[in-house]
Parts: sequence; C-alpha cells; structure tokens
Amino acid sequence: MTPPVGATNWHNMDEEESWDDRFDPDEYEEEAGASFAILGGPEIYGIHYGYGIWLKGTPVFGDYALSLFHNDIEDAMYSGVGLTFRLMPHWRFAPFAGAGGSYNYALSHKIPQPGPEPDPLILEDRGDSYWGGHAEAGCRWWLANRIGLVELMGRYMWTSLKGKDRDYWLIGFSTGTGF
Repeated sequence: MTPPVGATNWHNMDEEESWDDRFDPDEYEEEAGASFAILGGPEIYGIHYGYGIWLKGTPVFGDYALSLFHNDIEDAMYSGVGLTFRLMPHWRFAPFAGAGGSYNYALSHKIPQPGPEPDPLILEDRGDSYWGGHAEAGCRWWLANRIGLVELMGRYMWTSLKGKDRDYWLIGFSTGTGF
C-alpha cells in the first residue's frame, strides 16, 4: 500500500536520510506574498510589513511581520516581530478571524523626572520591551489590478506589562501584492 500524496513514509527511511530530506514545503505551503499596513488607535500608531503563507487547500493563513510604532501609553517607540494565524477563505471578498503574538522591543522612551514624592501613575516598567498577544478580525478584498489586495481589520492587543490599562485596540488598513 502506498502512502497518500504529500505523506512521508517514515518506516522506510534510510539511516542517513533525515525527516527534512523527505519534507517538501511546496507540497504543503502556498506563498501569499507581501503586505504593508498602517495601524492606529487612540494612543498608538505605526507601520507593519508582513509576508503571508497559506496551507494548501485550506483556509489556514500565516503571516509573519515586522512593525515600527509609537505607543503614547508608554511614551515609547517600539520595533516588533510577530506571527499571526488566520482562518480566511480563498474568496474575492474574504472575511477573516485570527490570533497571534509578538515581541515589541523598546527603541526609545522618556523617563519621567522624579519628584519629591513618587507618582503612583508612573509605573515601574513604563516604556519597557514587552510580549504581546492579539486577536483580530476583518475583511480582505482581492483586486484584479496592480494594487493586488486591500484589507481592513481590527485588533486587540494584550501586553505582558503590569498594571491596568496597558492593553489596546488597533485599526489597520493594508495593501499587498498577493492574496
């Protein structure tokens, strides 16, 4: 009996052959292309560059990204690297929902000048680098012209920073070359 297409027969491997010699990403992945987004919220704004990959024959989409943004809550500038997974059909107008995470490195932040008494509103980890998790939803439109795609989305971010009101909402608009 032969294994299905795309399946690896692990029992008949040579001793010198490893699992990655038999794994062919082209059998499982389909490139979606690059995208560029402008993200913003009441206290946060920035840019986001991503590159997406589909699992072939499924609505599962992955996007790894780099971002640069200013966060007024922390009074700091950040650079982030992240990964998002989405469920999104291959339709001309495709609604989606997803979740992911990121690490956001503080490039610069303003340190408040200490007064005679400590200010309870100034948190100890203000402006520090942090881990974030997010949930998102939106719609993607595939255009049959040079633009490629247009996307509108909303995202809620949870941060690893301590204290109240450190999480935030973002709205994003993006365009890209692939679907």
